[in-house]
Amino acid sequence: MAADRLGGLVLINCGATPGAYQGVVSPVDQSSRTISLRQPFHNGVKCPVPDSIMFHL
Repeated sequence: MAADRLGGLVLINCGATPGAYQGVVSPVDQSSRTISLRQPFHNGVKCPVPDSIMFHL
C-alpha cells in the first residue's frame, strides 16, 4: 500500500508528541516495515537532516 504513494507528498501524524512530519515518499521497505521521506518537515519546519528521515511503521 505505501509503495502506491512513492513520490507522493504525505503527512504522518505521530500525535501531540513528537508531532507531524511531512515529505515526499522515497524508499518503502515492506519487509522491514519502514518508509523514508525526502525533503522532510516537522510541525511545518524544515528538518535539519541532510536529505531524508525514516519511519518504522
